Amino acid sequence: MRELLMNVKNLPDIEIGGSPEDFKVFAERTLDSREKVIYYLGSVDLLLAAYEQAYEDDYYIPTRMKLGILVKMLVPDSEVMRKYQSSDAEEVRETRCLQDDVVMDYSVMVHDDWVVFFVKEEEELYGLSLQSAPVSHTMKAMFNDMWRNSKP
Repeated sequence: MRELLMNVKNLPDIEIGGSPEDFKVFAERTLDSREKVIYYLGSVDLLLAAYEQAYEDDYYIPTRMKLGILVKMLVPDSEVMRKYQSSDAEEVRETRCLQDDVVMDYSVMVHDDWVVFFVKEEEELYGLSLQSAPVSHTMKAMFNDMWRNSKP
């Protein structure tokens, strides 16, 4: 199978990461967002597990805000989601609640032509990042459809 994939032209760039340093690479790539929007869909718990709170609060969020990059989050209804919503305006973010029938055991972060899946299996968190315009466009369309049907 690997040989077959090696012969396919135009495969997307794919990275797999499992360390805090890897997750920071994925996050900091979003700071170069040309579209100035990051779409985040899924579990807030995975987001909190991937990034240290100090990194988020002291570096990532202030830097993203200075750059004027909006985050649109669709996450399950929870106390954490409501905490995010309460600070949306000051943190250049819009947070909405997923429909009750949507169950997500993973998270997706999409910006420009990048899609990053965060998955936790058997207590091990990893990220799968791929750069693909067709995949990112499809994921954004799916996100926007879910956004239209979400609870503000």
